[in-house]
Amino acid sequence: MSTFESVKSNLISMSREITKLFDTAKAIPGISKYPFENWERAGHAIEEQLNEDILRVAVVGAIKSGKSTFVNAVLEGDYLKRGAGVVTSIVTRVRKGPHLKAHLIFKTWEEVNSEMEQAMVLFPSLEVNPGDGRFDIRRQRDRADLSRALTSLSSDQLISQDTRDVNAVLLSSYLRGYDRVADVIAWDTARTLQFQGGDFAKHKDYVSDDSLAVYLRDMELHIPARRSLDENIEIADCQGSDSPNPLHLAMIQDYLLKTHMIIYLLSSRTGVRQADIKFLSMIRKMGLMENIFFVVNCDFNEHDNLEDLKTLLIRIREEIGVIRSDPDLFTFSTLFDLFRKLKIDLSDKDRLRLEYWESDSELKDFSDAERKRFESDLDKKLTRDRFTLLLKNHVERLSVIARGLRDWVTINGEILSKSADDAHAIAEKIKLEQVQMDQIRAMIKDTLAGASQKTKREIEKDINSFLDVPFGDVIKEIQAFVRGYSIDTRDNVEDIDGMGFSATLYTVFQEFKHSLDVFMTETINPRLVHFIRQDENKINELLANVAGTYDSMVRDSFKRYESALQSLGVQLAERTSDVGLSFNVETLKRKAGLTVPPLVSSLKYTKQIRTEAVLRLGFYNLAKVLKKFFKRQIQDNKEGEIAALRDGVKRIKRETERSLMFHLNDYRENLKYQYVFKLVDVAAENLYDMLVDRFRSFTIDISDMMSLAGRQHEVKEEATQALAMLDHSISALQERIDDVKKRISS
Repeated sequence: MSTFESVKSNLISMSREITKLFDTAKAIPGISKYPFENWERAGHAIEEQLNEDILRVAVVGAIKSGKSTFVNAVLEGDYLKRGAGVVTSIVTRVRKGPHLKAHLIFKTWEEVNSEMEQAMVLFPSLEVNPGDGRFDIRRQRDRADLSRALTSLSSDQLISQDTRDVNAVLLSSYLRGYDRVADVIAWDTARTLQFQGGDFAKHKDYVSDDSLAVYLRDMELHIPARRSLDENIEIADCQGSDSPNPLHLAMIQDYLLKTHMIIYLLSSRTGVRQADIKFLSMIRKMGLMENIFFVVNCDFNEHDNLEDLKTLLIRIREEIGVIRSDPDLFTFSTLFDLFRKLKIDLSDKDRLRLEYWESDSELKDFSDAERKRFESDLDKKLTRDRFTLLLKNHVERLSVIARGLRDWVTINGEILSKSADDAHAIAEKIKLEQVQMDQIRAMIKDTLAGASQKTKREIEKDINSFLDVPFGDVIKEIQAFVRGYSIDTRDNVEDIDGMGFSATLYTVFQEFKHSLDVFMTETINPRLVHFIRQDENKINELLANVAGTYDSMVRDSFKRYESALQSLGVQLAERTSDVGLSFNVETLKRKAGLTVPPLVSSLKYTKQIRTEAVLRLGFYNLAKVLKKFFKRQIQDNKEGEIAALRDGVKRIKRETERSLMFHLNDYRENLKYQYVFKLVDVAAENLYDMLVDRFRSFTIDISDMMSLAGRQHEVKEEATQALAMLDHSISALQERIDDVKKRISS
């Protein structure tokens, strides 16, 4: 068992043990009032959070860089489809599970139709006019109209940005896959499919076939126990960072926001490409370069010898160094590693390849050494992060609860052991201190409530300034891009001749939209990520600073309280120093079910763009006829089409700005009310609980013990013995907690 798993198992065991101790305390004769409710809830929450807390590792890289092969090698089996398509925008997540299971989550028909409608804006040769004004793929007539429009497109119309037109591919994929998923998908509910056991491999059909993958929203695979995959680790195979669709990159960004570790794959066949530099620059802007490992996936067939490979690695290190100084770089063959682990299941062809690679001892030995170094460094990194992120806070909370319970036992035990007069003196002193503690608790609650409101106002001011429409930094930057985007309509004369006006307008629109999507994904989204993280840190600092003042007050009250009890002969257990007050954002977000609003949303364009452009084309053509009639000079035979095209671009830009303003307004309010403000409330509540837990045992009702003090009867004797046994059990538990603290600190 790994060190992490061992510590986690100990924590769960201790959490269950302290719950049993609460039950023991409740069973003590003569006691009817207990201060345990909050502690019990906290104890149960610790176990739940330990089981739910996940470290996410994202495997990222360009298409064909070996991401799926890498994940398969880590999992020691051919579980993920290798060489999958690029239309799908899903991220395949892998977790440890008791048996093989693929969990596929589909989009709704509402999502599918909305996505298709946006892809059909200005689409040439398409006139869908259903009764309700909306396209619906479930209608046979709508599918037939769309199919005819796609078939009528020329080869020039199917190419955009030197690659296949993304919208044409998307629409075609939806049509081709419709019959196979029609019975699975619902209108407004995301349905699921599961493939288990012998059917597990069927999930690969949905990844490798674009016409099925396009309907997927999410996919999670459960793989049986492997030494390299612990229960609290999720590995995600993200699609290519050089996907032709910028919105796919935005999907990766959303997942990267949740990750603790990034593994970036580079192919030794291509080295560092421009797409890699762009994507890594984006990661840096997001502030995620701290926890990233680079793996050069070595293709043995591409290198004559080890020196040739090392020369390439020097260049790769220099090129990556521009983005990340002193990068953690590892070089090994993921396919060679996978083939060795699949040795008995290889085809004859792959077996021959493996034998050939194994004969080259120089490259093989180098790859093996690098792989072992990678596994060692990754294990150290993940273990350190898991201790920091997932265990430390839970250990401290258990320590506070155990110490509070022991204080309660000590105070009640001392009261029972005293004469009636001495017990009364202790009780009076405790009541006096309780009044002060109650006052401190009320002050803490009121102050944190006020601090929460002040924090919200400060954060709201930041958000409004950053995302203000129309004067914020973000909208100004976007507007500058939109208004500065230009086309040379003279270059479109040939397109108008070859494709016609509507198709040319569509091509111009797609080029503009692609450029805007790239700008939003590579420039605006990283800025949003960085801004949100800054606000999360600001929330922590503002609330912790306020709580810190009362933390000192609580510590001073402890000392005064302990001193007062000592003067009356009550000796509390020695107290270790508490950790500072802070919170882990990821843990709180999971606890409250909070997620950052999606960073990207498809901009909405209306069909009026084309309608207006066609009307203007008619107007300009009429003007051209009138010029001929009055024998005025016509400078260009296509001047009407060019003028209408220019006006169409202006309309596209206006709609873009309108849509962007609506989207940013909506995003700003969602960010405030659905995420940030709720995070402030959860953080304040968490800090309050951390402070109050420290003196909860000092604000208890001791009337039960007072009724037994100074008397000689059987109930008192039983209670005294039960308290002594409980004290012994808590002492042993505290020793275990202290041992875990030392292991974490080391």
